[in-house]
Amino acid sequence: MENSKIKILVIDDEQIVLDSIKRLLKKDENYIIETALSAMEGLAKVDEFKPNVILTDLMMPEIDGLELLKKVKEKDEKIFVIMITGYATINTALQAMQLGAFDYIAKPFTREELRRVIERAASLVEVQKTSQIKSPLQNEIIGNIQGIGQYSWLMMNDEGLVVLGVERAFLYSVGKIQTVYLPSAGDEIRQGSVFFQIFSSDLRTQSIYSPLSGTVVEVNEKVLANPELAALDPYGEGWLIKIKPSNFEDDMKTLGLL
Repeated sequence: MENSKIKILVIDDEQIVLDSIKRLLKKDENYIIETALSAMEGLAKVDEFKPNVILTDLMMPEIDGLELLKKVKEKDEKIFVIMITGYATINTALQAMQLGAFDYIAKPFTREELRRVIERAASLVEVQKTSQIKSPLQNEIIGNIQGIGQYSWLMMNDEGLVVLGVERAFLYSVGKIQTVYLPSAGDEIRQGSVFFQIFSSDLRTQSIYSPLSGTVVEVNEKVLANPELAALDPYGEGWLIKIKPSNFEDDMKTLGLL
């Protein structure tokens, strides 16, 4: 049924990008895809199309992605906005997240990267549709998310992999955890992208940004099966992922640790 499908609006000033993304997303029958060649056209389609998810370029003429994000949130703060950027700096990623973006995806992105971020947003749209809670899901405690690496811990193991986890104080502030998001083994993550997302029992979501870039080698399946384990033993059994870092020294310098 049409009403059960996820409506996705893709906004980019390059037709080739719109065509490419639309072609990839149309393979999933659960999505209805609409496109716009400018921010102004996209804003008009927000009212007409009423999307659940918006995938928008950051750098566009007239109105850039950040300004578009603000205007979309003024119209409907329940819309999940994902930023596409070829200028993926930590500052712009953080700024977008703090303005209410769900996540960002950097060009050139793979089909799998696009699929994963859309699926994650779509799963929350489904929760919105079935939940009786009227408050918006995307309501991070911005004061608790001030920078890359904050509220996360990392440790190099004997195999040269980096184990990532989250500080106990942050997890205690969340309350009862309903479910969590973690990337999958084989995924490439970038410093500043979301690597851990918590959905609490009141359907609020809070995100932690990855302190490092690299390839995910292992995911703690125990935490996925029992999210409370992350809070019960965050520095032991509650570790989150292991990654093979791709830019360790530069990332550590960015964090001020070298």
